[in-house]
Amino acid sequence: MATTSSSDDSIAPKDFHLSTSTDSGSRLSLNRQKCPLCHNFRKVFYCKDCIYSGLFYSSRQRVTEGYIDKQKALLELQDSKKTIEKNCLSSLEARRKFDILNSKIRQARDRTKVLKSALENKKQSKVSNEVKFLELKDKNEKRNRSLPKYDNKVQELENYVAVRREKVEKIRDTTREKQEELKKLVKIRIQQLFKYIFPISTVKPTMETESSSDDMVSALAEASQTTFISDRWEYSDYMGEMKYCIVGPTLPGSGNYSAYNIWVAQNQDGVPGSNMTSSVELNPAFSISAALTYTAQLVNILSFYFNIRLPYKMQYSDFCNSYMSEQQFARRTARLNANILYLCLLQNVELCDLQSTETIHNILQLLENGNCDLGREGPMEFDLHKVNALEQPLTDNLKISEDSDSEEGDSFPVEWEAVPHVQCPEIAAGPAISQAPQMITTQQASSMAGGLVNSAAASIASLWRGFTRK
Repeated sequence: MATTSSSDDSIAPKDFHLSTSTDSGSRLSLNRQKCPLCHNFRKVFYCKDCIYSGLFYSSRQRVTEGYIDKQKALLELQDSKKTIEKNCLSSLEARRKFDILNSKIRQARDRTKVLKSALENKKQSKVSNEVKFLELKDKNEKRNRSLPKYDNKVQELENYVAVRREKVEKIRDTTREKQEELKKLVKIRIQQLFKYIFPISTVKPTMETESSSDDMVSALAEASQTTFISDRWEYSDYMGEMKYCIVGPTLPGSGNYSAYNIWVAQNQDGVPGSNMTSSVELNPAFSISAALTYTAQLVNILSFYFNIRLPYKMQYSDFCNSYMSEQQFARRTARLNANILYLCLLQNVELCDLQSTETIHNILQLLENGNCDLGREGPMEFDLHKVNALEQPLTDNLKISEDSDSEEGDSFPVEWEAVPHVQCPEIAAGPAISQAPQMITTQQASSMAGGLVNSAAASIASLWRGFTRK
């Protein structure tokens, strides 16, 4: 039972005393009960209704003020706080408005300063722009005053260009006509060159009228026509093949000039061989040497008329000055054939009509080839495979370099010596090859080749003077 006061029945009892059985028990007695407020085992506790209504007090401190009284005091303090805050806000609103206006005033002042500085800069730029404007105006006025003069100059330049263009066209036409005339003149000179100075004819082989029926005799005849030289057998009888006769001496039409090497090998020690012919005309070495000398002269003259610089330098005396070794002869012959091929290619000769080693045959293509354009100028386009096929047989011989003659230089010297023009004396052209029944020596052969060169030069000089007098 709870202890209550008779003076105030509405106040909840503060202490609830348990029964004597609970009080008399120990602290750990099972009859003890938990306080519904603090959940501790106590003898005095409050009920749930009192806790809900706030009618309870601290059990440790004996005070007369309950929880509900404190809650009322708290609510009153909160109301007074709100009232004070409203009063403070109303009093601070004026201060806040003052601060806002003050900040706006400062911003307006700063903006005014910026605008003033910008306005000052604009004024300065305006002054400078006005000065520039006046300068440009003066320049434009001067240009406007001088513009008609430039129009006149432009018109004069246009007229000048038109006149020069007409002159250039006339010069081109004249140049084209001169080139055509020059080509015609070159063709005439080339034909005269082949007709009068370096006549070339075909010598057909002589056929034997009687044939031996004896096999032994024919075998001996065939054996006598071969020679063992440089570790190989060479065919030494060229009477049965076609030849080309240039001026006087003959040259094998097949391009096989091994007869020269055979003769030099047999007579290189100065002692004539057993099969040496008794006449210069019948000697294949002398004939080949003289024919190649004439051919070299002809090629150089053709390059002069065609205004072409040959790829390999050649001298007239390369083939007739002295006896040549097999390597020297092969190299010089290859250089001559390469120059001839170069001439033919630049004159638009058909590649299929050219042969790498047939010297005279290639020269004759300048006259006989229908596609040939003598005297032409300008670049050419060739089939690379065909050109390589023509150059391949000459490549190995062109790389041979064993002598130190002047012909070893593949290119012309950098410096040229100026030689004055000297009139050639009038020399009557004598026979190209003098017949001699007796044996001749090496010195006689060299002097004979030199005579051939002199006679050819005299013929060219006389023919040239005859043409220029016209």
